[in-house]
Amino acid sequence: MQFKFIGNAGGIFKGSGGTRILCDPWIVDGVFEDAWYHYPPLETKLTDIKDVDGIYVSHIHPDHYDERNFDFPKNIPIIILNEGPNFLKKNLINKGFNNLIEIKDNETVKFKEFRLTLYKPFTKHIFEESLIGNLIDSALVLENDGITAVNFNDNQPDEEACKFLKNKFKNIDLALLNYNAAGPYPSCFDNLSIKEKISENKRILKRNFDHLCNIIPILQAKSVLPFAGSYIIGGKNYYKNEYLGTTTWDECADYLRDNLKFDTNVFCLRENQTYDIKDQKQLSKYEKLDIQQMKKYINSLKDKKYDFENDEIPEISKLKNELNLAATKFVERIKKFNIELKTNVYLKVQNEDIKIIKGKENDRHLYCDLDLRLLSRIIHKKAHWNNAEIGTHINFKRVPNKMDPDVHTCMSFFHL
Repeated sequence: MQFKFIGNAGGIFKGSGGTRILCDPWIVDGVFEDAWYHYPPLETKLTDIKDVDGIYVSHIHPDHYDERNFDFPKNIPIIILNEGPNFLKKNLINKGFNNLIEIKDNETVKFKEFRLTLYKPFTKHIFEESLIGNLIDSALVLENDGITAVNFNDNQPDEEACKFLKNKFKNIDLALLNYNAAGPYPSCFDNLSIKEKISENKRILKRNFDHLCNIIPILQAKSVLPFAGSYIIGGKNYYKNEYLGTTTWDECADYLRDNLKFDTNVFCLRENQTYDIKDQKQLSKYEKLDIQQMKKYINSLKDKKYDFENDEIPEISKLKNELNLAATKFVERIKKFNIELKTNVYLKVQNEDIKIIKGKENDRHLYCDLDLRLLSRIIHKKAHWNNAEIGTHINFKRVPNKMDPDVHTCMSFFHL
């Protein structure tokens, strides 16, 4: 079995019989409301990834399922998790795809020479207390010719999950493990100073790296590829790259090599480089990313325009009425979770903070500020709150500075 890396969480597993499974193809820049870009810029074109036998899509986030450019034959086998409120499945069916291979949690199916096992989110939230938790992610285990690879993508495992996987699959030859914290914190939280944002960036990355140092000896994977969540921000929010909760795969790999208490091969791949999983070797020489070139490239993207910036500014009184109606519908939608949200949430419209969620804790507040043109798109379901958030388009103030992941999850249901 071999794995060819493309970018972010994208790549192709090739089996001993030549079967090719494409994973999470995001090729064209501009996902998350035009904000996310690849670095290094991709040379791969959409036409270069068409010659595959099947596609695994881990979840609906656009850096894994870019529906703008998901241009494949409608009958191509698409491997997805069969679990919960399956937004991905609905989207694929609506677009006419008719050959979905739906695999339940911990279920194994045969796909040509592969045995494929899928897993729902291993934890509700890997680092924070959460009542709702992760609703969309999955992980894929591929077995072929005595070789086992685990593509965790964004589905970060805890220690118990790693014990379970090690016990079930015995020998794990390759683990593709996420090392980043893609999202708005700390870059978009204006209750923090610049110095505090940089400090939080370093703390979060070390936390993530240390977590990998804890779980890799449990998995006992022969090789580890730092994987997924690798991106840069373009457009007017380009300055937030300095304190995203992310870094390069090189920095993660160096930390693991220095701190990991287990003998495994930690490696990185550039675009279109291949790792032979059976022989445990890279098929071409790897060169580290050039950080100065990356900074120059980021600077070159600062004048890129987001599509919503072409919209007309919404009429304020109408927008306020729509927010009040959306807030009423929101209350009904989240009843299915059977929880009381802790945090009071406000949306800024001009100079007014409009309260849209009443939390059960009077002294806990989250203030949200975003371009009103984007807010109008979100209200009318032409954009998505979670995508805007991950795309760094929303600025927050949090009092106190304490994470409430359930509020951020529920805001995905705030619209008309």
